Amino acid sequence: MYVFNYDPELRMAFSNDPSSFPDEDEVSNLSELSTPLDIEEGQTYFLKFYSNEIPIFIENSAFYQRKLHDNVHELNFKNFVGLSRIGKLNLKIHNKKITNDLYESMLDELAAEYASLIFSFSSPVGQHYSKSGIGRDSAFLYYLFLKKYLLNSTPDIDSITNIFLYNPHRKMEKELLQCPIQECDTADSTIVDTILNSSMVTLRHDHFLQTTMLGKILKQKTGKRLYPVNAVKEIKLHTFDTNENRFIKFFLQELLQKIEIISKAIGLENNSYFNPDIHNHLDLLNKKINHFLAHNMWQEVGQMSFLPANSQVLQRREGYRQLFSLYSLLQLSSHCDFAQFDFENLIEIKNLPTLYEYWCFFQIKTIIDSFSTIVKINKIVHETPIEHKLSEGLCIEYGNGINLYFNKTYPESSGIKDLNLNQVSYQTGTSYSHNFRPDIIIEKNNQKLIFDAKYKGKRSSGFYGENEDGTIQFWKNEDIDKMHTYREAIRNVAGSFILFPGKNSIIFPAHNSTKNFEGVGAFPIRPNIDKTPNTAEIKNIKTLIAEFLDEV
Repeated sequence: MYVFNYDPELRMAFSNDPSSFPDEDEVSNLSELSTPLDIEEGQTYFLKFYSNEIPIFIENSAFYQRKLHDNVHELNFKNFVGLSRIGKLNLKIHNKKITNDLYESMLDELAAEYASLIFSFSSPVGQHYSKSGIGRDSAFLYYLFLKKYLLNSTPDIDSITNIFLYNPHRKMEKELLQCPIQECDTADSTIVDTILNSSMVTLRHDHFLQTTMLGKILKQKTGKRLYPVNAVKEIKLHTFDTNENRFIKFFLQELLQKIEIISKAIGLENNSYFNPDIHNHLDLLNKKINHFLAHNMWQEVGQMSFLPANSQVLQRREGYRQLFSLYSLLQLSSHCDFAQFDFENLIEIKNLPTLYEYWCFFQIKTIIDSFSTIVKINKIVHETPIEHKLSEGLCIEYGNGINLYFNKTYPESSGIKDLNLNQVSYQTGTSYSHNFRPDIIIEKNNQKLIFDAKYKGKRSSGFYGENEDGTIQFWKNEDIDKMHTYREAIRNVAGSFILFPGKNSIIFPAHNSTKNFEGVGAFPIRPNIDKTPNTAEIKNIKTLIAEFLDEV
């Protein structure tokens, strides 16, 4: 029997053989759901439901392939990695090309790069803000930033807590208290105010107040060591009730509220199909932040009445600086109206092709950053109520007339439908046929160099030319054909190249070309264990880009 597990609540069995499902009473003893099943991403698996009530999330899942017979459904976990869940059945998907640890490392890098873009948008050269509520993608974005900067960065929330509580910001306060004259240790103008309404007392013979001007005058007039009974003394106190601490208390409390909002927005409370890591991370963050707020010092700290944004403590002091930076990032990320990543695919179902596409974009951006300085960042998004992805388009302007685009659409032409029409008056779009939207475009002097990230091919012919061991060696010819299409259909394209996670590269120079970038081809680019690209691979791509920028 090949049945691996059984969920009694959904009356669902999981197997790698569609013909192996026995009667329900024979599999009901397998319902050990706490330990994740180890799943190989290259294999096909099957679910059987012993009732006709099939949860809607099954057919809507990214893994779903098709329905077979007798309520048996086919699943394929190709190009996914890490933990997932179907009902209460936990799965651990193993991927030979990118491990779960490497995926998380690349996702953290993506969060850092995206945060850099958000702060760039907040500069005077790139302000694009509009107030909007937290949508589904925004919830995943909040989660990604909280996980990156509070759990996976150095310092993390535990270190920030320790740094903060070891030496919190304090201020000195002075308080004037009425006291018996014998306890007074200073003499200043405030004492004079008490004379008119105070009775007199005889000072002891060695009290220092006798030597004050007031003491001398009173003794001269009365012949006695008289002084007012009551006086005022100044007490100096240290307090944690500073504007900076009020902000930190407010932000920590706000984070707890955000965690609750994220959980509801993502649907952790009732969703039967999601990445279990999300719940674990949010629960961990909730516990750590509550631990931070449990310290006695917060009892002394009042409510924030204004944001001390210009405070040098918030901007420079360790512990304060990290939390203030995260607060600023979260505020900007909820107001920016430029398009966002498809974070649901990246975080909930860990879609490797989606992550690879964005990772490649930022590797190309890093190369361009080494050649020139960013001048401006523009959105090239088409405003619609449904679309909420960075893939609608982004333009980064550099010095020397260099532009870097992500997912820019080149509009189609209408075409000539009447052969009797004169072609002289015919107007084409940037593409002379239909719309094209390459992943990455470098443009200078109206000349274009295109890179298109390719992680997987058609399922019928395998996933991106991989060998039996799951590794990728070569490009796919149909993607080379797509590069030919880009180069011909889009105006002023000098060269068009595939980026793929393989091992072999190729350049096909165009007819009459004199430079390597004039043509089509494929470049392997793979992340190392530390999520940085392979040195030799990125060097070849950098050489090609440098040649293009120097020659056009």
